[in-house]
Amino acid sequence: MRRRLPVVQPSPLPPLYAAWMDALLAAPIPHETEATCDDCAMCAPAGARPVSTVFFDPRTKCCTYVPALANFLVGGLLADDDPAAAPGRATLEARLASGVAVTPLGLGQPPTFSVLYEATAARSFGRSPSLRCPHYLAERGGRCGVWRHRAAVCATWFCKHVRGATGRRFWRALHQLLASVEGSLARWCVLELDVGAEALARLFPPRKAPGAPGHDGAATLDDLADPAAARASWGRWWGREAEFYRECGRRVSALSWADVAEICGPDTAIFARVTREAHAALLSDAIPPRLRMGPINVVRIDGRSCCVWSYDGADPLDLPRRLMDLFPYFEGRSTEEALRAIETAEGVRIDPALVRRLVDFEVLVPDAAR
Repeated sequence: MRRRLPVVQPSPLPPLYAAWMDALLAAPIPHETEATCDDCAMCAPAGARPVSTVFFDPRTKCCTYVPALANFLVGGLLADDDPAAAPGRATLEARLASGVAVTPLGLGQPPTFSVLYEATAARSFGRSPSLRCPHYLAERGGRCGVWRHRAAVCATWFCKHVRGATGRRFWRALHQLLASVEGSLARWCVLELDVGAEALARLFPPRKAPGAPGHDGAATLDDLADPAAARASWGRWWGREAEFYRECGRRVSALSWADVAEICGPDTAIFARVTREAHAALLSDAIPPRLRMGPINVVRIDGRSCCVWSYDGADPLDLPRRLMDLFPYFEGRSTEEALRAIETAEGVRIDPALVRRLVDFEVLVPDAAR
């Protein structure tokens, strides 16, 4: 009888980053199945009872952010000849044609967006169409136009996590790693393709003093391109911007993870180690030896159940009220002793998998004081 091989799901990361992380990590990255794009988990169904403290607008979902796209990511999409990539490529080409925040390092955030986002994100993220990403394809159900070539910030952000705070710690560590890699490889490409000394001086000016203006003037804040500044920044590649980006994409796509680690240096080595540790924790079922109840917030309570959140208001848990009444047993005892006491005194056997889930969501937290 032929043995059936296990089915391995594709990585949740873009293909380029997936290949690198396959080389770095000891096992595949689990999918965040609670955070869905096609059927946004953060948009409230009509008539549904509250299950979150936050809801998004279906016209925006979480796409109220304009990502900075490193030069090699831009080049990857420009060279992507898959017909399915055409609508997204058109949104990218529109940003290139505008000339705003278009440099050899990649596509930056338009200054007006940066100012607006910093001032309003706490109230408007996920809700304001004015902040919607230019690569958001409304005519295609809100799909991402740069999905296969998306930046680290978009590839690692999830509103909900299967493993709660444990999952969030992993994705934040991975974001730190990939964002560092993006910056280092973008600079590496600029050096490799030699934009010229004057362009380098323009791209990497001395740091501004604290309190100095963050933008160059009204034209910049009005999102108007400055042809003279662009020419100076592009140096030898002026007028061949798309060709430059494609060459960046070609060179970076040929790099192995070992190449990336060598190019990017000690910061990447540090962040890679942190990511490996967070990934190991994400795959572990270990339960801390001592636990106590963590701080929680009650969203809803009724006769038999409670809806609570702990580590993030966007990711609540529904728990039986009877279970909530058992948490004091963990105070002052080891986890093993607490579970025995609950079974003896209450006649309730709590499955270790449930304890692990409560720990993941920080309803129960390690008691390091004992």
